Amino acid sequence: MTKVRPRLQDCVDLYLAAHDRYGTDEFTAEQATAELAAASERLLELAVAYGLFEYDGTAYRLARDPDADADRWVAALTDRADLLRRTVADRRAGRASTGRDAVTVPFEDRQFASVFVGENEGFEAVVDAVESLDMGDRDGVVLRSPGPNANAVQRIADRLCEATPEGTPLEASFQKEGTDVVGADKNELEFRLFLTRDS
Repeated sequence: MTKVRPRLQDCVDLYLAAHDRYGTDEFTAEQATAELAAASERLLELAVAYGLFEYDGTAYRLARDPDADADRWVAALTDRADLLRRTVADRRAGRASTGRDAVTVPFEDRQFASVFVGENEGFEAVVDAVESLDMGDRDGVVLRSPGPNANAVQRIADRLCEATPEGTPLEASFQKEGTDVVGADKNELEFRLFLTRDS
C-alpha cells in the first residue's frame, strides 16, 4: 500500500522559506501569509502536524533548525509519537469516564493535577486536557514541559490567567502560583508552572 503524505513537499518548502525569512524567531499566521508566497493557515497547520513548526496558540516557530543533528529530529518525532499515544489513550479512557484522573505533583504543601505540555501542543490542546481532568481535592493544575518549551508554557498560562478565558469551555480563569525546574541532567530539565483557580 502506497503511503500518501498530504502536501509534504509544500510543507517543507514553507518550512525552508520561513527559515530564510525568520530564522528561529517567532512569527504569526498573518505575517507568514503576507510575507511568504506559499503560506496559508491550512498549510501552516499541516506543517505543525508534520512537526516542522511549533505553535503555541499565537505564534509559530521552527521546531528544529534545518542543520540540527539527526538525534534532535528523532527526538521531535518521539515527542510527537508520545503525544499521539497519550491523546489516544486519554480519548479511549474518556469514553468510560467523564474525567481523566491525573498524576498529582506536590508544591509548597499543596497538590496539583499534572498536565504535560509537549513541544508542539498549543493552547487549545492544553484547555482540552485541563477541562478533562478529574480534579478531586487537588488545589490546582501544574503545566509540565521540557525545559526548552518554558516560554511557550508561560504564554499558554498567561492566556489561562485572563479574566475570562475567551473561547474556552473553562468555567474560571487561573492565577500563577509559582514555577519549578526539576531534573539532574541540564539537558533533560522539566519546567513546571503551577496554577490555581481564581476564587
